[in-house]
Amino acid sequence: MVPSGYIIRPVNAGDLAGLFALCLQAGPGFTSLQADETYLRALITCSEASFGAPDSGAKGTHFLVMEYCQTGDVVGCASVKTGVGSDAFMCADFEMSGPSHRPNALTLRRTLQGFTEVGSLFLHPAHRASGAGRYLARARYMLMATRPDLFDQPIVSQLRGWCDEAECSPFYDAIWSPRLGQTYAQTDARLARDGAGFVLSEFEGLNVPLDTLEEAARHAIGRPHDTAAGALCLLAQEGFRASSLIDMSDGGPIVLSTLGELNSAHTARQVVLMDGRPEPSAQMMLLASSSLQDFRAYVGCVSIDAQDLVICHASALNQLRASEETHFLISAPPPATPGKEPHAHTNWSLDNV
Repeated sequence: MVPSGYIIRPVNAGDLAGLFALCLQAGPGFTSLQADETYLRALITCSEASFGAPDSGAKGTHFLVMEYCQTGDVVGCASVKTGVGSDAFMCADFEMSGPSHRPNALTLRRTLQGFTEVGSLFLHPAHRASGAGRYLARARYMLMATRPDLFDQPIVSQLRGWCDEAECSPFYDAIWSPRLGQTYAQTDARLARDGAGFVLSEFEGLNVPLDTLEEAARHAIGRPHDTAAGALCLLAQEGFRASSLIDMSDGGPIVLSTLGELNSAHTARQVVLMDGRPEPSAQMMLLASSSLQDFRAYVGCVSIDAQDLVICHASALNQLRASEETHFLISAPPPATPGKEPHAHTNWSLDNV
């Protein structure tokens, strides 16, 4: 029996229904995944333009979906955006200030101008046990390795902040509910649609002493949502580091890196694919095409020898649309951290400083 795998590819207009269903699974607070068809159509159009003409400008959105080969269902997504924080779509975050070991205040600033952002990482809960999520995350870095000239800027990832069992953000409720008069979900939707300009126009430079916040709000600073803790662990293993910034809306962590520091990008190497039956000891790996415009990646069990010859099933080659002219990349997985629990790096909140 040929084991099922996953294909990762650029989103297209035919994915609208599947992507909408995925957004419903993601729930509130996932700013870049809004369950709104108008928003998603615009996202798909922007991504198709970015893949179709990657050299047309400094700003672009490369949105990927993960498809389960056995059913054809869209079960995950991830994205890479370039030129974020423009005047047309501003970014704003809180910067922590005070002693490095114990910040004492937050200041709202315009941030991340011209950065490359990796985000929108989400995998349907039914597929998380397969381990496919870590490969979906790494596919973004393999995509960036196809065109370092486009993505070689400071790289940022912003993670959803902690919410309680009712999906309420104590950080948002303490700082923004009385100032904006909107719910967390309403503000999140507007930030996704319009950027942070409407907040900066009135509140840029807002200073919030931490001792004025209730304990629940302070506890949420730099703390990821429970569903984002695993993603933060993967980012740390890949080469991202903590920053002094936190998400404006819910206080989630913001981490930074560069393309040269990302394990999957700097260890990527070309391999040759061959149709065959992988050995019984074959392990799940990520194979990615080396072309940005024709980018596709496969997650499944393959064998690889010392000469970088990769043996995989014909079904995988078909999914990758492999030909003699197509070059493929593989990279070493991020090194594990000996003696650490899987999520040992995930809590970068004030509780740990």
